[in-house]
Amino acid sequence: MGVTVQVRDLDPAVNDRLKAAAAAKGLSYSEYLRRQLTRIAERLRIEERWAEVTAEQRVLAQRQPPSASGRRPLNITAEEIVQGIRDDRGSR
Repeated sequence: MGVTVQVRDLDPAVNDRLKAAAAAKGLSYSEYLRRQLTRIAERLRIEERWAEVTAEQRVLAQRQPPSASGRRPLNITAEEIVQGIRDDRGSR
């Protein structure tokens, strides 16, 4: 069973924009908000995992010189990766 969430003091203009976005997608307001919150949670999970991976890469890079492993630490943010994926999907 799901959890009920209540948001207090939401700006009426924000509420109107969210309702309009839901209607434009043919979704109920609740379903639209549920999907948006799920997307946010998934993005957070990806960002957390990305932080773990980059931290692991930094530790490995400190243990071995780049020439020994053939790898360099990644210097890219989770946001850049997500945007790259979105850009790629948009070009199909």
